[in-house]
Amino acid sequence: MAIIIGQQLGSYEITALLGKGGMGEVYRARDTKLKRDVAIKILPDEFSRDADRVSRFQREAEVLASLSHPNIASIYDVEEADHARFLVLELVDGETLADRIARGPIPVDDALSIAKQIAEALEAAHESGIIHRDLKPTNIKLDKNGNVKVLDFGLAKAMSEDAAYSGVSNSPTLSLAATQAGIILGTAAYMSPEQASGKRVDKRTDIWSFGAVVWEMLTGEPLFNGGETVSHTLADVLRAPIDFTKLLESTPAPIIELLKRCLDRAVKTRLRDIGETRVVISNCLANPVSGPDVPRRVEAYRARLPWAVAVVLAVIAGLALWEWLKPALPAPHPVMRFAMTLPANPNPGWIALSRDGSRLAFGAGNTGKPIYVRELDQFEWRPLAGTENAVFPVFSPDGEWIAYMAGFTGPRQLKKISVAGGTALTLVDDAGDGPSTIAWEQDDYIYFGGRQGLERAPSTGGRPQILATADSKKSELAYNAPQLLPGGKQLLFSISLGLNKVQIAALNLRTAEKKILLDAAGWGSYARTALETGHIIYARNGSLFAAPFDPSRLQLRSPVPVLEGIAGTGVFLAVGFSDSGTLAYVPGSSQLGLFTLSRPVWVDRQGTEEPLSAPPRLYVGDPRLSPDGRRVAISVLEPQQLVPDVWIYDLARGTLTRVTSEKANLNPVWTPDGKRLLYASSSSLANWQSSELRSVPADSSGPAMTLTASDGSGLGPSSVSPDGKLVLGIRNRTGSLELNGRQIFFLPLPEGASSAKPEVFLDSQFTKAEATFSPNGRWIAFQSNDTGRDEVYVVPYPGPGGKSQVSTDGGSSPRWARSGKELFYRNGDKMMVVDVDSDTKFRAGTPKMLFEKAGAYDVSSDGNRFLMVRPAAPSQTQTNEMHVVVNWFRELQERVPVK
Repeated sequence: MAIIIGQQLGSYEITALLGKGGMGEVYRARDTKLKRDVAIKILPDEFSRDADRVSRFQREAEVLASLSHPNIASIYDVEEADHARFLVLELVDGETLADRIARGPIPVDDALSIAKQIAEALEAAHESGIIHRDLKPTNIKLDKNGNVKVLDFGLAKAMSEDAAYSGVSNSPTLSLAATQAGIILGTAAYMSPEQASGKRVDKRTDIWSFGAVVWEMLTGEPLFNGGETVSHTLADVLRAPIDFTKLLESTPAPIIELLKRCLDRAVKTRLRDIGETRVVISNCLANPVSGPDVPRRVEAYRARLPWAVAVVLAVIAGLALWEWLKPALPAPHPVMRFAMTLPANPNPGWIALSRDGSRLAFGAGNTGKPIYVRELDQFEWRPLAGTENAVFPVFSPDGEWIAYMAGFTGPRQLKKISVAGGTALTLVDDAGDGPSTIAWEQDDYIYFGGRQGLERAPSTGGRPQILATADSKKSELAYNAPQLLPGGKQLLFSISLGLNKVQIAALNLRTAEKKILLDAAGWGSYARTALETGHIIYARNGSLFAAPFDPSRLQLRSPVPVLEGIAGTGVFLAVGFSDSGTLAYVPGSSQLGLFTLSRPVWVDRQGTEEPLSAPPRLYVGDPRLSPDGRRVAISVLEPQQLVPDVWIYDLARGTLTRVTSEKANLNPVWTPDGKRLLYASSSSLANWQSSELRSVPADSSGPAMTLTASDGSGLGPSSVSPDGKLVLGIRNRTGSLELNGRQIFFLPLPEGASSAKPEVFLDSQFTKAEATFSPNGRWIAFQSNDTGRDEVYVVPYPGPGGKSQVSTDGGSSPRWARSGKELFYRNGDKMMVVDVDSDTKFRAGTPKMLFEKAGAYDVSSDGNRFLMVRPAAPSQTQTNEMHVVVNWFRELQERVPVK
């Protein structure tokens, strides 16, 4: 929520903004009850909406609040007011240690005094089983008397999503992201090697960070300060040598030896107890000693002077040679892999990285979820408010902005938003239709594709320029994935010829000549992996391919698979890479095109599957059993046409018969007598907002008729009342192209053609779906994201009356048992059931899980079997992790050399 200076939160009056960080915003506030100044840390909204994390946070905060030490900033309370959850913390005035270091190295005695107090704070925490895990100069405050306060002890752990580790002492790290083994956390320059490589950590990770902080106090610069990007810094933490000669000459020898033990990369031989540092530092402060014997050192320097001069000359010559050769040499940094946990609900569609690899972003693909952004060295993903319908995000060349398409298909808008958040700016109000990635190039144009062809628009906004038009005579459906090649004369792009049929081509921007580079590929991207040449990289059906490519000659060699098991749909895989060579992807399985090659099966209440004889096809949406239970209506996609139609599968005879044959037809539902099917119909999948509601005889004995014409809201049927007089459906609010705020409507079912218009039954700003009548017609079950995630609700029909929440931990796709005594729904891939009373007053019991691996489904009349659509071949499920490979280009060069 937005906080305003002067605002009252409970008994606390906000007086000033102190700062913003990965774990929320911090404000100075006045405690009006106790008449004292405090610090208020406002927790992120997405954290506050997660009941499990809030409960876990409360338990952890209670443990952390037990820490009482003069060098540890205290936690006073955890409170909630005005829809904001916040921490009440001890207000510590003064500068941070980072501010002090910024003025230069700290004299040894002062640095040791500060270090001793930090060590005492860590020792007290470790004795209570609490590990800091994010010790760094910005988390250490100094007052005017030199007293130290260490901040944020355990806060990131308390705010983590990971429920697997219940105890503070056992938790592997402290972060807003889930903190299981294999996830990198902490601030890059101060991470321990085990933290940087995603391993479990213990109190020895604090000892490493302590050593890094003391080093910075004594030298005036971070322990690892030469990395071009955060990725390189992480690599340095793992491998780069530590030059202890950089320490001040006045540094006592015991302190140098102590730092060597603190900064030992081998955990088993690293200093085991922070209390030992306190003892060594106390002895040095009590018995001041200089560094190594100065007179003997001077004599030694004199003896070595001629050699030193020779070494200096050699170094100068070496540096000159390096400056000449370094563009052609491979990066010295090692390839490094780690994983980071994704936010709770989004399913990444397209991943973007800033050119230097320091920032990542992904859009959840027009599903009502925003773009999420993360700094590689920070703790959490940040949602960008106002981008809930965004697809295909891309960073600006400087990494400070993100451009995206508002809308996957249909009329789209090209927009941009600051990485820091704020108002999204519309650059192109009508950017055509059809999916396509976009590219924000160094010429300050944003290139995009679609069904019209290729276009570009200034990054400041303006009328787009058409660069090339898709040729329908050559069966070209759309141009996608434009990218400016080196030199700025050629534009790499991809040509869509059908479902999962793609060619990679180049467009001469001066002559408009097109050259096909590769057939049977996916959307291609160019990576400059060598000095003058590189690779074309594309994703297809769960795998990533790379082909050596010379952009000056437009010469491409045979592609080679370089990575498998990527989540996505055909050519829309969850993968991206930066100019600096960092790769990010979501592991999992890929579907064929936009839908999965699947087949219908029976599944009983124990999860036992019984195959049917239906052939594997591209079945789309939920199957619908006829009232007599003998037939199944479902949409089937024809790959050659990219258009779905409604078909009927006869369960007894095993036949599959087409019912519709014009336009794109989805979401069939039966009338109670089993004689007709209602469905949504549109000119194409790309123009779904123009769908109309139609009806057709189930036996194809007559023509289809339109029940209500398109109103631009994307009409779709969901259920028919038991008396056959009303159809219940879903549409977007007020003709909006966004999925947020979808309405439930009803429409009288006429005997013949009708001009009746849908009437709103339920409307709010929340996204509703899957509305269905109860068998007695008195109730309507539906799913809605009122709480930030989909849950199943029931409301009386025709009303009035309040709604009852049926699911307790997420739910979708409700279906009533024919008896009206049970309600089924899905929780992710879990099939759930709830005992209900739906006679005169609705009551619901406790949800129970029946089995896992649930998919699109309908329920048999006796409620004992489920007709489901399942993948025709086993698939790897998507994980909740994003995998990152730093310096991936180096590995790519070794596997697929350009020469």
